Formats: sequence, structure tokens, C-alpha cells
Amino acid sequence: MDNKNKSIRMIVVIDNFIKDENLLREIRDDKSFFSDPGVYYWWDGWWNNKATSTKQKLIDYIWSDNCPLSQAMSIRGFEYWTGIQTANTEMGFNNNLGNHYDKDETLFAETGEIVTPSMGSVYYPEQSKFEGGMLEIYTEGVDKAPEVVYAKPNRLVIFDAGKYVHAVTPVTSGIRKAIAINLWLTEPLGKQNGAMRIEG
Repeated sequence: MDNKNKSIRMIVVIDNFIKDENLLREIRDDKSFFSDPGVYYWWDGWWNNKATSTKQKLIDYIWSDNCPLSQAMSIRGFEYWTGIQTANTEMGFNNNLGNHYDKDETLFAETGEIVTPSMGSVYYPEQSKFEGGMLEIYTEGVDKAPEVVYAKPNRLVIFDAGKYVHAVTPVTSGIRKAIAINLWLTEPLGKQNGAMRIEG
């Protein structure tokens, strides 16, 4: 899936997504952007609070100023976190991410109930070259071959992360970095009970 703006089975891939050179520079220069991979954050959105962090500015750029979807969505806010996979697992990171789908993890841990986000997205910022680390999305079930999306710099991927099982293949060389952003119709329990962090 290397074609610009290609959409297959509810997967949208947009290359060279950010056109704002200032935002690209801010993401590249922000030393804190990937300082806490795997930590879940919540933002109530630009309609409630002005973007104060680089991550929030990225969300604003994607979903407010340049919304890539044609249908309107009524959401409460955004769950977001960064991820790092590396071939050198001695750095403390895994080289892959196993099959999963996104859900309200706090609610699931406490009750077993499954509630999923309205939509998911992944953005790959500019970064050093790496090999492997492809996003696999099982749109036809885990018993069928997945759609494979390469992690290219300045690429945005949108898909139903709560519906489709997805994974990251092993990184065989270098370090792969990404930020995941989920859109929620209702606040996840982790936001309500303080398990998610708030930037700002």
C-alpha cells in the first residue's frame, strides 16, 4: 500500500501529510515527544482546551485543520501515546507489537467489558532509517493475510483500530517511532479515574 491517499477496506494512507514546515520542525526538535513511550494521554480537544504540547498541536493539525475524513464525527476527545520498537531490544523496547485491537484498557481490566474507540490513526514522524516495523491490519480476520502498511516518514494512517486486529512486524534494523491517536465518542474509564495523563 504505497500509493498516496489510498483507501482499502476502511484504511486510509496519506503520504507527506504535514505541509506545515514549522510543525514538522517542532516535532523533529521536541526532545520530549518520545520520552515516555507507552504512556497514555488524554486531550479534550481544541474546542475545550487550546493545544499546548507538540503532540496536541499534531492532533489539532490532523483532525481540526486538515481533517482527512469526509464524514462528521461527534467525539469527546483524543487518547494518544507514542511507541518505539527497535532491533536492539537491550535498549528496553520490544522489536515488535503483537496482534491486538484498541479498547478501553482500564475498563476491560476492571470489568472485562469491551468498549472501543470511534476511529484510530497512526502518524510516523521524520526519523532515522530503519528496516521492518510494518503495520499489519487484519481487515478480513486473523486467518487471512493482513493489509501491510510501511512506516514511512510523514505518513498518516487511519483505520478502525477498535475493530481490526493489528500488529507491528519485527524491526530488524534501527529504531521505529510512531504516535497513535484514537478518537473517542465517550471518555474512556482511564480518563475518568485519572489513569490517563493530561499534558499541559
